[in-house]
Amino acid sequence: MSDLTVTVRADRGRYTAEFSVLPARIFGPWDMPETIQELRVSALLEPREARDLVFDASVTGAATRATG
Repeated sequence: MSDLTVTVRADRGRYTAEFSVLPARIFGPWDMPETIQELRVSALLEPREARDLVFDASVTGAATRATG
């Protein structure tokens, strides 16, 4: 079985999340604080991991990380 991941995409200050376990299903859009909170709950990320993932997406357009 492959690793479970979450991909966050940024578009004009709004963020969406896509989980590898639910391909082609997009969640969001949310603002940055909402996205961080959603990732803490739904992807089981630590607060710092969630924040770093969203910041990476805001800089590069998209970022992926393994889920909890």
